[in-house]
Formats: sequence, C-alpha cells, structure tokens
Amino acid sequence: ESRMVLLQESSENARWSDVEFLKTANEQLIECRRVLKYTYTFAYYLTDESKKMQKEQFEYHQEMLERFTENLSELSEKPLAEMDRTGVVN
Repeated sequence: ESRMVLLQESSENARWSDVEFLKTANEQLIECRRVLKYTYTFAYYLTDESKKMQKEQFEYHQEMLERFTENLSELSEKPLAEMDRTGVVN
C-alpha cells in the first residue's frame, strides 16, 4: 500500500481508485503462486502412461501460468516512474 500512496501522490489528479490496480495485481500474484505451488505436486504424480497427452497439456498450461505470473511480477515491481497501469492490468 505504500507504493500505492507514492504513486497517487506523484500524480496530480490521481484518486485512490486510480492506483488500486497495484493491490489487485499483488493479490493476483499471491493466488497464481499458490496455484502453481500445488500444480508441481499434482504434475509429479501424473505418471500414468495412458494419460501422456493430458500430462503434456497440463505441463503446457502450467508453463503458461508460470510465464504470466513472472511477467505480472516484473510489471508490478517496476519503479513508479516507469509503471504503466495498462500493462499491469492487462
């Protein structure tokens, strides 16, 4: 929340709702990392050869979630002067 206050103060006409996207982004990061934590365990036990295609598809989706999570993390940790709300929200 301290970054939210700093971002709000750095803009002339910024309202609290204009910087609330940072809180939402952090909540989303926590949720994504929580989901990823459990997917690693789930993937470990996907050993049935008859479900090889399912495992490959699962691992593909897991990799995509990892990428999006890291991307959101990088965007939300940028210095306030470089932060672009559109990039973080989308």
